[in-house]
Amino acid sequence: MYPVQLVASLPSDIGHWTSEYFRSRAKLKEQNESLRVTQLLTSVRLQKLQALERENSRLHELLGSSFRLPERVLAAELLTIDPDPFSQQVVINRGERYDVFEGQPVLDANGVMGQVMSVSRFSSRVILLTDPSHAVPVQVNRNGLRSVVIGRGLGKYLQLEHLPHNADVRVGDLLVTSGLGGCFPVGYPVGTISAVSRPAGQPFASIQVQPAADLATSREVLLVLPRDDDEAILSEALEAEVRE
Repeated sequence: MYPVQLVASLPSDIGHWTSEYFRSRAKLKEQNESLRVTQLLTSVRLQKLQALERENSRLHELLGSSFRLPERVLAAELLTIDPDPFSQQVVINRGERYDVFEGQPVLDANGVMGQVMSVSRFSSRVILLTDPSHAVPVQVNRNGLRSVVIGRGLGKYLQLEHLPHNADVRVGDLLVTSGLGGCFPVGYPVGTISAVSRPAGQPFASIQVQPAADLATSREVLLVLPRDDDEAILSEALEAEVRE
C-alpha cells in the first residue's frame, strides 16, 4: 500500500513544500530588506562619525593655537556665508551678549581671517581678508619691512601694496600683522608671498600673497579679546573724557 499512500499524499506534500518555499523566500526577502536598511544606517553613522572626527581635529588645532596666543580669545562658529561673490563676509554665532565689538580681530588655527564689521545681540558679521574693501597693515617677518595687504575677491590672492621695485621681498617670506592702526596685535600670521614681479613702467612691484588662514574651509574661529592692560587703558581714557 506504500506506493498508493505516496501517490495519495503527493499533492499535500507538494502544497506543503510550495508553502514552505514561499515562506522561506518571503523571510529571506524580509531579512535582506532589514540588512539593507541596517547597512544604510551604518553608512550614515559612519559618515557622521568621520565628520565628527574631522570637527574634533579642527577643534584640537584651534585649541592648540589659542594656547600659543598671548591675548585672551573667544571661540566662535560660522553660521552663514554671504552669497554675494563681490562681498567676502560671514556670520558667526557670537554677538553683544559675549562682548564682541566692531573691529575685533578674527583668526582661525593658522592665521588672520578678518575682523568684525557689525554686531547684533547673538551674532556678528565678519569681513574676510579677501574682501576688496579690507586692508591689513603687515610687515615682512624676515626684515620688518612694513606695507599693507588688501583683498582681491573670491578665489584670488591677496595683494601687497606700495612697495618699490627694489624692496627686499622674496617668495616664501612670511607676512605678519604689524600692529599699526590699532586693530590687530603684532605678530599674527597673515600670509606668505607667493609671487613677485616688477613690471616695467610701474612705480610699485606686483606682489601676490597666499593667505595663511583657511578662508574656504574653516568653520571654527577665534575672536581676540582685549588684554587686561588694554581694558584698563581704555577705561582710564573714557573716565578722562567724562571728566573733561
